[in-house]
Amino acid sequence: MNFRVVRGKREREARRDQRKRDKADRLRRNREQAADQRSGGGEDDSIEANSQIPVSPVSLAEVVIAVAQRPKRESLAPAKLFVGGLSWDITAEELRGAFSNFGKVTDVQIVHDRSTGRSRGFGFVTFEKHADADEAVKHLDGRELDGRPIKVNRAERI
Repeated sequence: MNFRVVRGKREREARRDQRKRDKADRLRRNREQAADQRSGGGEDDSIEANSQIPVSPVSLAEVVIAVAQRPKRESLAPAKLFVGGLSWDITAEELRGAFSNFGKVTDVQIVHDRSTGRSRGFGFVTFEKHADADEAVKHLDGRELDGRPIKVNRAERI
């Protein structure tokens, strides 16, 4: 048996145990210092409790103007809309035709019941651009499609 390997292993284990003890001591000291600072006591009073950082005044109007002037970035992701209240007889082509008046439709899905295969009365329409999707929501929400009023809004992620 090689004694040098065994002694090396024991030394590594002893160093590892010492590092664990040192870390536990540092954590304990840090917690104590944080508790002292919260309570107002402590040894290190290098920062006065009443010192204030100079702050330049900013009006609400300046903030609102800055936010309004910030350029809006068009999201690269397509805009997906939820369409509810659909007729059970509507097809994806009919739904695409109704929404394509507002922009390029990339995908149309009508959700069907697994057991019956019949439409569940809702679906999803995906637009290439968010602005086109917003227009579709504004113009089609509450309108009739295939004899039924439909509900159109942004699809929510779950």
